[in-house]
Amino acid sequence: MFEGHCPHCGWADSTPFHTVSRHRTAGGMTIWTRCQCGSLQMRTIDAAGGRIVTRGRPAPDAAGGPYPAGVRQPAVPRVERCHES
Repeated sequence: MFEGHCPHCGWADSTPFHTVSRHRTAGGMTIWTRCQCGSLQMRTIDAAGGRIVTRGRPAPDAAGGPYPAGVRQPAVPRVERCHES
């Protein structure tokens, strides 16, 4: 569904490092994720599929992002649910 890689660090878009939140919408779902480099992404999933709508840049003062260097991609995406609808 999500192909490609983060232009800032090369992390695979198909495996978000951290899911910040999920929100149901009239058209499907909006998901906010954070890449391993700290870049925030807004993803939408609807009848047409999934896409990254917007992507931020890592914080300029975060050397390598807010996560430890050498972090490997997990085999299964990590999902934290803050709110259940």
